Amino acid sequence: MKIRLFIQLLSIYSFLSGSNFRIISGDITETDNSNFRSCPEVVDSCIFVCDDATTNPCHPENIFTINVDTIPGITDSDGSRYRIYFPREYNGMNATKFKVTASWPCLSPTYVAASGNYTFWDIIGNDDCPGTVQGSIWYGDDCQDDNGNIGSADCEELVGRFCFAVGDTLNWTESSDQSIKNDICDGCWMSTPAWEDYDNELYSDTLLSPLICDIYDHCHHSTPSNILCGVGFMDSELSIDNTNYILNNFHFKNYPNPFNPVTTIKYTLSKDQKVYITIYDMLGRVINNLVAGKQKAGIKSTQWDGTNNNGERVSAGLYLYQIQTEELTKSKKMVFLQ
Repeated sequence: MKIRLFIQLLSIYSFLSGSNFRIISGDITETDNSNFRSCPEVVDSCIFVCDDATTNPCHPENIFTINVDTIPGITDSDGSRYRIYFPREYNGMNATKFKVTASWPCLSPTYVAASGNYTFWDIIGNDDCPGTVQGSIWYGDDCQDDNGNIGSADCEELVGRFCFAVGDTLNWTESSDQSIKNDICDGCWMSTPAWEDYDNELYSDTLLSPLICDIYDHCHHSTPSNILCGVGFMDSELSIDNTNYILNNFHFKNYPNPFNPVTTIKYTLSKDQKVYITIYDMLGRVINNLVAGKQKAGIKSTQWDGTNNNGERVSAGLYLYQIQTEELTKSKKMVFLQ
């Protein structure tokens, strides 16, 4: 049985960021392939995303190298294509809708298909430049509202985000930082990544936010001159002042704000270290010690439900939330509504 295939192929250009993206979305189509878990001959390498995405595990630290097809008109030559697999079923629901966004012209995505226990799509190396890709798979009945928006409050979403070094890095522009040996695939790996607008999606999950960066390791091929990116910005051996690097790349924000009943505080750690996150009222009194202890490097999150250390509900108003690490101390304001 074949599921109706509907593909919308868009090239989107943003005048604000100078970014080009290739986006495809629609219904997942059924294929006749058997239940397989190895890459077919037409594909160079596979990535399997099988977690439940509750803490954004679909954002690997790996940077995948992918060649650029050298045969005109042929998109399946050796080394030019990755296949990304997601589970066919999640929480008892089948995958029905998808949206895949990829950096263009670096990467070219294919539509999403389903076979056996998996849904999958391919990423093709299209041009010599760094690129990112995000795929959202929606599970449930239909998963599309009356206005044609992919997603639904009754459905569940798994998100995969990946970084690709496309082609020979020596062919990249100098501003793109041609050495990737020390790089980490994260929100700051490349300016204007394909997933930067995820927070603005109608059905987006705030826990899967990719955050916002001020400095990037690599430039998108059409990055404007006012974006700080290039040689050494994010490598482990920095060519810029380390203190400024930490201050400019440290992320600390809560969402939603104002909030009721719960807000999520997200932050990044550049290394394994002790972390303290504390809620204060406007008189400087400690309300809640949310986090206190050593944590591993990476993107982290915690939640505050408007209670104090005794579990009692606090009054509505303005509060400060502060993070203290071995590198810095930073505070921001948030509004609790009742």
